[in-house]
Amino acid sequence: MARIGIQYQREQLIFLDESAKDDRTISRRYGYSEINTRAIKKVVFIRGKRYTLLPALSLDGIIAVDIMEGGCTKEKFKEFVISQVLPQMNSYPQARSVLILDNARIHHDDGLLEYLDAFGLFEKI
Repeated sequence: MARIGIQYQREQLIFLDESAKDDRTISRRYGYSEINTRAIKKVVFIRGKRYTLLPALSLDGIIAVDIMEGGCTKEKFKEFVISQVLPQMNSYPQARSVLILDNARIHHDDGLLEYLDAFGLFEKI
């Protein structure tokens, strides 16, 4: 991240990451109890519906978002980037011209990278 801060202006950056939630999300793994007694929590193991949130954030705030039931696949991620994020982007070095992704497996899509490269929007750092 330090290298990105030197190489690019903050107005150029768009951050994209996914987050998920189901009924287990708020379940605590630790608790408090009286001295010399074990903390006990009884829960029914029900996962419930899982939702995935895909936001694209720039200095201006959220510029694109998708909420889907279930997990996010490479295809869903690629479709989101192409249909919602890329139309919000500009050519380098203008504002919103650098897309920052983490190393999640769904981001490793050769088809998406080829698509970005065809539009001159791909540089791996």
